[in-house]
Amino acid sequence: MKYFVAVYQKLRDIYMSQSSMENDLPMICPSLRMYENEELELLKPQSLLNDDQKKALSIIKKQNVAYELNSVPISPNFWDLNPNNSLFDIYRDILDKNNLKDLEENLEKVVASQSTVLYDSKNAETKEFKAYKKYRILHEEAINNITSHLELFDTLDTDDEKNNWNDKLINLNNIKELAFSEWKVKGSKDLIEKELTKINKASEADLYLAMAQNAKNTFNAAEKTDVISNSSIHDINFIPYDFMENESGWNNIRIEKAELETLHQTAKNSNENLPSEILSIDYDESVIQAVELDYSFVHLKRNWFNKNFMLSNLFEWNEPKKISDGQTISTDFKLPAITKTMMLIKNLKIILDPSITNDTVNNPNQLIYFGPLILKQQLFVNKSNNQKFLKAVTNVRTIKSDQLNTLTRKTAVAETLKASPAEFVSKPAAQPVPEAVKVNPNVAFNRVNMTALNTAINARPVMPAPHIATPVQPQPTPVKPVNPVVTGPIRIPGIFVPIKVPVQVQPTAAMVQFKVFDKINNDPVYKCSLSIKGTNNNRFYEIETNEIGMITQMIPIGEYSIELRIDDYAILQQNFSVTTTNPLNLEYRLQREEVKFKSFFLIGMICERMPRIPVN
Repeated sequence: MKYFVAVYQKLRDIYMSQSSMENDLPMICPSLRMYENEELELLKPQSLLNDDQKKALSIIKKQNVAYELNSVPISPNFWDLNPNNSLFDIYRDILDKNNLKDLEENLEKVVASQSTVLYDSKNAETKEFKAYKKYRILHEEAINNITSHLELFDTLDTDDEKNNWNDKLINLNNIKELAFSEWKVKGSKDLIEKELTKINKASEADLYLAMAQNAKNTFNAAEKTDVISNSSIHDINFIPYDFMENESGWNNIRIEKAELETLHQTAKNSNENLPSEILSIDYDESVIQAVELDYSFVHLKRNWFNKNFMLSNLFEWNEPKKISDGQTISTDFKLPAITKTMMLIKNLKIILDPSITNDTVNNPNQLIYFGPLILKQQLFVNKSNNQKFLKAVTNVRTIKSDQLNTLTRKTAVAETLKASPAEFVSKPAAQPVPEAVKVNPNVAFNRVNMTALNTAINARPVMPAPHIATPVQPQPTPVKPVNPVVTGPIRIPGIFVPIKVPVQVQPTAAMVQFKVFDKINNDPVYKCSLSIKGTNNNRFYEIETNEIGMITQMIPIGEYSIELRIDDYAILQQNFSVTTTNPLNLEYRLQREEVKFKSFFLIGMICERMPRIPVN
């Protein structure tokens, strides 16, 4: 999590230095939020979808994703999806409960009652209004005469000319003051202008009413769902609109270890919109040498949302829960902020220490994390520079699978983070502590369970883990219990998370060799992603084929499903069984199809802090 925070801090700094506005509020997303190309594409307006099949799919699928990306933040420290606090419902409630109806009725009364100060019963101008216009014109002429006289000063040469010019200026000023007095007294200036102000206010109210009513009509029209309109309330216009199809708006960045450390320290020192539960944990990610990724800031535009009518002085809100105070982000306010810009990353590579071996990575008794992201159990090597690196799991079905959820709950320290405060009561100083289960002999790879951490972020502060030590002989003399002293932050080493209940690999597993070929020309398929999930056990494997279309993996005896995915080929889903410990060879042939598989990780959200509403 340490370097995940550092990556977020780097992107935050880039955004704030390039395109930030005064009300921009960057927030980290501490949970795993991944979207596939297909999911985000469904949010496009129907006019931008040229595939009839996608249009049909969007009717069913787009609502869930739209609710996620329109979740209103409820904490100043992080953003995460919250369908129960969606902009749709909040905005609808504001439109329904503001006093548009009362304003409309009052406005109709003002319009219906024509001014008797300006017009008489025959709809002719009153003598007061005629006098007002007459003396206003005389006052304006007096001002114009002074303006023309001032322009003559630069043409004067002698002192006599300047003295005469000054005398005339004094006379013109006196005429102007007299004209103003006559306008005020004989022209009924105060009476007429009071009436004009009343009429202008009605005109302003008329404009506000039209704007507010238009906002409500637009929202209502967007909310009506049918096959043709497909509920345009769920449409989102992305900027850049084509970030899913090409590299538009994407930038590549590599962050070396020294900079990662500096960025994390900066995040800890500034503590801006970051959960203290994350910053208070001392993570040891020494096996990471660098992080490489592509990033993009994708702006969210909604045609149905309009905040301008809420900023009018005429906007009234009489509900107990205020809309926004312009500062606080909390559940005390109805709409403190809205989501504005996604901080997306893709093509993530975690560059590892050269000493890391394939056996360390390809261990079935552990999960590999980078922050909340799950990494593949496969060590990749860059042939040009021999750098070893890890990739992220990019299959949404694997991320959401029961197998992964079960294994996540069984990680070695998950139960520790879930422990209640009562479990941390003091013990006698010499009381023995049970020895920890040694899943992995390398203590540098013990790891915190990220799901438990995410739960802690949303529920309560993380409790310190009990100290793990080897047993010692108890002293015969009883020792009075003492309160434990926490002298520093919780320390959680490594990026490899042991599973608390390990699966026995030997002798109940077989070496399975997977080969993937093109169905037409029999060419090997390079970098094909294999997603393997147990159907009668909780195992899963995320691996890729090498340049000869092959990959081997130790897999326990059991029943499995396999999904093969790569760009330009149709997805292939099949089942296979491992019945003995004998080596097993499996071959798959993929059919060509025009399709692209892209996944994007949402690591942060730029929110727009709403101004004070109502403004009065």
